[in-house]
Amino acid sequence: MFETLFTTGGPLDARGPLAHVRSTTRKSLAGRYAQWLSWLYRAAPDALRSPPVERSAMDRMTDWLNDREDLAPMSRLALFDAILQVLSAAHPHLDWNDHKALRARLRRAAGHGTQARKQGRILSSRVLLDAGLRVSETAAALPAGRMARAIGLRDGAMIALLALLPMRRHALAGLQIGPSVFVSETRITIALPELLVKSGRPWETEAPEPCLSVLRRYLDDGRPVLAARGAGDDPHLWLDRSGKGLSYDYIGPRIASVTERVLGKRIPPHFFRDAAATTLARMSPESTKLIRPILGHSSDRTAERHYNHARSIEAGRSYAALVAHLKETSR
Repeated sequence: MFETLFTTGGPLDARGPLAHVRSTTRKSLAGRYAQWLSWLYRAAPDALRSPPVERSAMDRMTDWLNDREDLAPMSRLALFDAILQVLSAAHPHLDWNDHKALRARLRRAAGHGTQARKQGRILSSRVLLDAGLRVSETAAALPAGRMARAIGLRDGAMIALLALLPMRRHALAGLQIGPSVFVSETRITIALPELLVKSGRPWETEAPEPCLSVLRRYLDDGRPVLAARGAGDDPHLWLDRSGKGLSYDYIGPRIASVTERVLGKRIPPHFFRDAAATTLARMSPESTKLIRPILGHSSDRTAERHYNHARSIEAGRSYAALVAHLKETSR
């Protein structure tokens, strides 16, 4: 079924209904559908002998969702939505109204996702930038050529870059010198191709100071030490101690671990994006106009949400000032 859904073919060949989706989305859909099949294998193995539509009856999918109450509401929504997207694309002429109604209920229950895990962990971008600079400065004080120095310069540069250019972890891990990182004597340009951007739109900018300085220090003094431990030809910007590019699965926990050591809080890469939006919103409502281009969003929905939040903060400050003034004048 999956091969048919994603078949691209030539210009005169029939294309699958999901042939237009990006490779990252295809991987996500396949992974979530595999979780559904894995649950069927454990809970209702006989259903695997039935066609995909029959095994996805509403009562069975409800049982599955009830069995996955350990997941956050947003995670349950994402799983169900992926399965429904695959099934409805494979069988577009069938009636999926009941499934869509269930998805709508899951969406209402999820809201904007739980914020509990973010409480106290969305720091100012200035704080995150300072953390990156501190890690880099500490590493620079170590003797040249030491592995700890190279790794510290790398970690500091990653954190500083994320603080000012908060890209997604997929993009951060995929940065390569040449294809997406261009280094000259005066500037370093980050150019993300559409495959590394969720919106599917290329995104380009220059590394600003002081991030530029720590990034160049890593490229000049840290990365060559790491590259020498391998074949020396890996184009990835971020290298591990064996000279190979840092993996997607490693880079997130590594940043969270370093920020916990420096700031006392685990800040994964995605929280840097929340930090940027929150920082801009708290500067002024007008600053929220920068959220969309900085985060590479395809719409203004996130910016609008933070704009409304900033207006609420502004109104709260004005109200507090008014109350304080009334207290003073009533004495």
